[in-house]
Amino acid sequence: AARQMTTAIIARGHCHIAYLGARLYERTISKQKGYEQAMLDAGLVPYSVMVEQSSSYSSGIELIRQARREYPQLDGVFCTNDDLAVGAAFECQRLGLKVPDDMAIAGFHGHDIGQVMEPRLASVLTPRERMGSIGAERLLARIRGESVTPKMLDLGFTLS
Repeated sequence: AARQMTTAIIARGHCHIAYLGARLYERTISKQKGYEQAMLDAGLVPYSVMVEQSSSYSSGIELIRQARREYPQLDGVFCTNDDLAVGAAFECQRLGLKVPDDMAIAGFHGHDIGQVMEPRLASVLTPRERMGSIGAERLLARIRGESVTPKMLDLGFTLS
């Protein structure tokens, strides 16, 4: 999903794109690898700014500030989640940068705030309610002693 979103940002003409990540969990690193692969596939240089702290709007603001200091030609960011992306968008608004013209910003999860902002935040939408429902069903089945297969289930995603 991260690879596809990064490819979509590149397709819109942005080529100086950074990955902003927080909470260095396996999923964060997996998204970073997808971003890096899309950048390399396009012949572009990947650049990441990562912190171990929890995600928040404030973290997104700080990460995009750091990315812009270290990578002045920055024209896009793909964030590990919508919290960081919303913070990055707030900072761009404060600076008078137009999103997505001056700075493309994309997140992950399709949180409500990102979907009602103007302009609407680009995001990887995951079927979170369905994921929770299936997870609960599988947990109850295991509690009843039933075998649950497969252990991993791909429910897909969409780009917004």
